[in-house]
Amino acid sequence: MRATRRRQRSLDPLANPESVRAVLDKLRERLPNIIPKTEKQLFLLLYAVRHIERRPSTDTKRGRPSRWRREDLINVASHLRSLLQRETQGRVSLNSFIGQYLQVLRFPSDVTKALKAGQINLQEAAQLARLIPKRLGCSPAAAQTRRAEILQSHLVVQGSQTRLRMRIKELLGENLTPEISCENMAIIVERVDELLEIDPSDTRHMFWEEMKRLFFSMREIEAEDLDDETMNDFLSAMDQVSNVLHRIERRRQQRHQTPVKTS
Repeated sequence: MRATRRRQRSLDPLANPESVRAVLDKLRERLPNIIPKTEKQLFLLLYAVRHIERRPSTDTKRGRPSRWRREDLINVASHLRSLLQRETQGRVSLNSFIGQYLQVLRFPSDVTKALKAGQINLQEAAQLARLIPKRLGCSPAAAQTRRAEILQSHLVVQGSQTRLRMRIKELLGENLTPEISCENMAIIVERVDELLEIDPSDTRHMFWEEMKRLFFSMREIEAEDLDDETMNDFLSAMDQVSNVLHRIERRRQQRHQTPVKTS
């Protein structure tokens, strides 16, 4: 049994630059007076669309005013949602398209090639695309060579999405996870108790409760308890958990990177 075995991936017809641009071209045909001609401005417009989708109209007066009218953004959202419903039979939401599929247009060509060939899925491609010269501190050619090495190794061992993400985090020096100890677990238990004391209906305590359960499971489960079926189910579930943790981590990093305004 190989614990890092990746699950079979089905080819995603939307996960390539041509398909993404086809959706954007159709959107431009529907709204020629709203959709910008340049890709950079189009990205900014769609980010504004995603932002306004998450905010009620009462929040629009907060922060920096948008360069686009709210009515136009809502119009774009409506047409884009209609296009995605038709093109993907509802499989891809507006938020997923803007947050994930749109990024395909910025992937390095070698990553896009592997994605189109079905060697990797969209999430794996997004991880490989992080290995750019600026982050690696090397030339574009060296960065491409490094991506090719990581990809080849990933395919040979049939690695999971979670394992690929961990390897890239280590390569970029981001794997700074504090050591798990009983002392750290005591802090987690205290945090859970504090949340419950403040507001018993606050469901956020469940996050730490489930993480604590994983910690104690690691100490009790033996290797012989893990068969192929169990590992496949576990790796499938952990891919989803890892995606959630990755979003939380990115949100925390963005919050810490936001400059504090000084008067």
